[in-house]
Formats: sequence, structure tokens, C-alpha cells
Amino acid sequence: MELSCPSTFSNQMFFQDHDRDTAIVAPIMKKLVDGVLQNAVDDVPDGSDPDDDSPFERTLCAAWDTCSVLDYARVMATAQSHRLLLKIVTVTKRPRTRELAMGALANLACHWDAGIGPMMLDDMDVLKLCRSVLWHENDARVLLETSRLLNTFLSCSIDTSHQTIVEHDHLTEFLTPVSMAPSVFHQYTSIICNTLFSELLLTSLELMTRIVVYTNAITHSLARRRQRMLEGEAEEEEQEVFFDKADTLALVKWGAERLEEEGHGVGIGMGFNRGIAKNVMHLLWALMAYNMVSTAECGSEMTNCLGQSMSRIVSYIQEDEYESRNEDEDIQSLAHALNTKLSMAS
Repeated sequence: MELSCPSTFSNQMFFQDHDRDTAIVAPIMKKLVDGVLQNAVDDVPDGSDPDDDSPFERTLCAAWDTCSVLDYARVMATAQSHRLLLKIVTVTKRPRTRELAMGALANLACHWDAGIGPMMLDDMDVLKLCRSVLWHENDARVLLETSRLLNTFLSCSIDTSHQTIVEHDHLTEFLTPVSMAPSVFHQYTSIICNTLFSELLLTSLELMTRIVVYTNAITHSLARRRQRMLEGEAEEEEQEVFFDKADTLALVKWGAERLEEEGHGVGIGMGFNRGIAKNVMHLLWALMAYNMVSTAECGSEMTNCLGQSMSRIVSYIQEDEYESRNEDEDIQSLAHALNTKLSMAS
């Protein structure tokens, strides 16, 4: 993926405004611009430990922090600094550099109400880079930061208070599979079913649930229904454009096994992980509620296993007098909803 630095990047541009915010952001961005223009992004001083952060990566750490503060993020957005971060990801060969640059992008996007997140979503190159990362990246921390960015895009496209979806053409295009390449849904199925990095697993589970909600909503939108009627397409066929049945079944199988482990207290981290249990239940419920997989396709053995695992988890929560948490009520509600869905087909 080829990206060029925007014409707005120059060593002078950051010094045109001498207010406090610009004065803090300017030196950081100047170092990053210099590193890109001088092809020094991956330079490591002689004699230093290659596993330690390089000088350029230490500057990226500062940019990461800067992007999390709204006033500084506004300055960076005005300078289209997200384009610089995209460029850094494409030219570096160091996973740590990619992690920091993607993390800075994720932090920038969090300022949604300030218009920074929507501005980034309007730049299709951001999503093209995310797709490239999902196809080619093996580093779990780079995948985590990429998933944080995508999670922001999807969560801000779902209005939970009004139960509505704000469709964005770029997001829909990103989620639609392209020829000769795995789909986003497939890539996250692989991540969820294989990662041992609990933070990446939690973020991926949240993201996949939102992908299910988003794709279901746009598939059933009135505009698309009218278009399908005109073109004579079947609704089921369009819904399956975004995912493969084999992936949904793999997720349910993995989810059943994971909940069984959590029910016995031997999940990731060698103990009951409320966050993982909650998000696994939420994803499985969404897959079944939106008819992306049926209980008949899962089979009686798997559905029985799911029911037993959730009963054990709920019993554990109810009996645990010393470690009650905010997630407990959500877990019990999700267990009830998922059990209801399973019983409807039995």
C-alpha cells in the first residue's frame, strides 16, 4: 500500500501558530516528519538493544499521549497528522513502530464528537491500511491497536440509545469481502479462535459483535430492500456477502468451548474471566439473534454444552459473595437471553 506525505507536511507548518497547544505538538510532529522525509524511521543507534524503543519510537510514544488529549488532537487533525501516521505504518519494518503509530491513530479517532474520528473515517486510506494489517500482520499488539481503531469506527456508527445504525459507505466497503482475499469477518474469526493475548481477544470479541450488528442492520435497511426488490436479489444471499457460514459455526464452536472452560474456572489467565465470558455470550447471542447461525446448525450436543456452561457460570457468580462486579448483572442477563434463544429451537 503506497502512501505519500500530504503536501501540508513541512518543517515550517507547525510553527505558524504559537499558541500553547501548537507549541507542545509542533516539536513532536517535526521529529516524526523529519524521520519520514529522511528515511530514518527504523534507525537504531549503534550499540543499543534492538528490543528497546528507538529514538523515533520514543517520539511516537509522545505522539500517542498527545493524541489522547483533545486540544492537542485538534492541532494534529488540522495538520492531517493521521496521514503521517499512516505513512509511518507503511514504511516501517519494526512491529513496535507499527504498534505505536496505530495506537496514535486509535487515540485520535476517539475524539468522535470533535469531528476527528469522522474525518478519519472519511479517509478510505485509513480503512485500507487496517485491512492490510489484518491480512499481513502477525504481531498481537499491532492487531490490538488496529482493532481499537476499528472498534471506535463501529461503536460510533451504532446508536444504542435509539437502536439505529449510521451507515458509512467506507465502513461498508471495508467489511465487504474482495476477491482473492479473506474477509474481515474471517480474519477476526481466526484471531478470536487462536489468540492467547486476553486484551486482543476482548477487543476482537467486542468488535465482532458490532460487526454482526452493523452488517445485519445495513442488510435489512429499507434502502437496500428497495434495491434488492429492483434487482431481484435474495436477502439471505446479500447477508452472506459479509461472512461465511463456516466462520460463524467456527465461532460458535469456539465460544462453546471457551464458556465451558470459563465455567470450570480455567480460562485465559487460569481463572474465571468475567470480561471474556460476557463478550463471548454477547457475540454468540448476536449471531443467533440475527440468524447468522441457527441452533439446528450447531447441533444438540453443542447447544446442551452451552446451556450447561452458562448455568455453571451464573451459579458461580451468584455464590461468589466476595467478588461481585458490575459485569455480573450483564452476564446473567446475557445467559438468560442466550438460553432463551437456545430453548426456542429445542
